[in-house]
Amino acid sequence: MIMSMTGFGSATGDVCGYHCRIEIKTLNNRFKEFVFRSPHILCQLEESLKKQINSQVHRGRIELWITVEEGPQTSSTLNLNLELAKAVHAHLVTVKDELGIDEPITLEHILKHNVITVDKTSELVEADNEAFLEGVLDLNEKAIGQLLKMRETEGRRLTKDLLDRLANISVWLDELAKLAETVPLAATKRYQARMEELAETILDPNRLYQEAVIMAEKMDITEEITRFGSHILGLKSLLDNSDEPVGRRLEFLLQEIGREINTIGSKSQSKNIIDLVVNVKSELEKIREQCMNIE
Repeated sequence: MIMSMTGFGSATGDVCGYHCRIEIKTLNNRFKEFVFRSPHILCQLEESLKKQINSQVHRGRIELWITVEEGPQTSSTLNLNLELAKAVHAHLVTVKDELGIDEPITLEHILKHNVITVDKTSELVEADNEAFLEGVLDLNEKAIGQLLKMRETEGRRLTKDLLDRLANISVWLDELAKLAETVPLAATKRYQARMEELAETILDPNRLYQEAVIMAEKMDITEEITRFGSHILGLKSLLDNSDEPVGRRLEFLLQEIGREINTIGSKSQSKNIIDLVVNVKSELEKIREQCMNIE
């Protein structure tokens, strides 16, 4: 099954009294990259969550977000800074006397200076860590499940598109093979006609004939077409039968195919062959872009 590197999955649920949401997004990347964002309380779970995802996602950029909302296990404590309140009141009295202000000092004036603060403390103690970890990992597994379904769906779409494009290339390859059979004979005839034009010159006709044969051999593209066809079969096999990540192997075969088609183009002087080469290179570029999204 071909897997796309692009996907998204999420899961929400209550874990030990906390409402948690996990979101996983994957993007194409030549290597594997992991980005983890969560509240401080979950930093200790990063390696476990990372290991869980890495066992099922083998390539690409992985972004994991976890949010935690306060639940019944979170309590608040009010703290009164009485010394600060006295100091604020004393300063306000001084300002009032110095400026001759008749307005009375009220409690509101003092409270504006944060003499009362709120501390929110989590009651998730060490004894609950194992249960909390298990709950978060269960949510993470659900998010991974959604992620993989999306990657599989996108992978099937990519596979169909690539096989359709390879079918086009196979048709052009058959046409190239037929044209390749005429290349040496056509080259020999051109040089033979040229020899006849130069028959009365001081040039040695035998030498010209030898040059014609050598040039015809250099223009022969049969071997390149054979290797080209072999690589196309390799691509189709990977797309049809693979149960593991194949992105890197697809990229390698595409490089080899590109090398063969470039050689065919450089050897050829036939307009029909060059036109086919242009078509193949255009389709190969589209295939290469699609393969960048395959795991």
